[in-house]
Amino acid sequence: MSHLDIIKKYNIAPKKSLGQNFLVNDNILDEIVDFIDLENKNIIEVGPWYWALTSKILSKNPKSLELVELDKKMIEILNDRIENWELRIENINFKINNADILKFEPNYEEYLVVANIPYYITSPILTHFFYNTEFQASEMIILMQKDVWDKILKKSWNKNSVLSLGVDFACEEVKEIIKVGASNFIPPPKVESSVLYFKLKKDINKDKSKIFLKLIKAWFAEKRKKLISNLSKIWWYEKKMLDEIFVKLNLSDNVRAEELDLDKWNELLDEIALIPNKNLS
Repeated sequence: MSHLDIIKKYNIAPKKSLGQNFLVNDNILDEIVDFIDLENKNIIEVGPWYWALTSKILSKNPKSLELVELDKKMIEILNDRIENWELRIENINFKINNADILKFEPNYEEYLVVANIPYYITSPILTHFFYNTEFQASEMIILMQKDVWDKILKKSWNKNSVLSLGVDFACEEVKEIIKVGASNFIPPPKVESSVLYFKLKKDINKDKSKIFLKLIKAWFAEKRKKLISNLSKIWWYEKKMLDEIFVKLNLSDNVRAEELDLDKWNELLDEIALIPNKNLS
């Protein structure tokens, strides 16, 4: 059954409020699931919608597959397709979760995330699986707006952002799998897309990562101001202490948050962690 046949049969109308754009090019869907080995792996798929990508994942014989879908109507369609034998679930731990992905907590210590997600929630979803879940994903394959990918790579400007630093801190490898034009979707989005692969670091200190995320969010909230001014204002550190740290790290008083690379942020974080401050816990 083709994508158009499924959409017509179940009278599926993409919901603009949920950012639904259905990827209907099977060649691209195949490239997504062929990029890494999914056999005998625990997979979490975010936003399965009517199950175009799900069937491709199932063909790779994963150990388990959990779907996380917010749209109750789409879950009804998924269950109907199972009952009608349009989709076969055999020899696999399978579950459909009607849940907000930003509140979803995986139960696996080792798992992969595959997602064709609404563009407006891309950054929060990355942050959720990088920093907020008890068990961190080992790998992620995410279809996202190309502009977000450019921001991660700092293509449009040679400066950092909360997103680019958050990715650099959490991941040991990030690469583009394939570019996806708007014509491959129903309805076509107004932007170009890319499928991205993220391999996460295994040795991230959980406490340090949460402090890091909290700090960079605070500092970038007023990114046009000097970094030292933001730090003293937001975290109530004595200016003298900060001056000493900046001198030790050979940082100018005029430096702004977006100008520091990850290595310098790590050095700064290590020094700041030595200063007692209840707001970092």
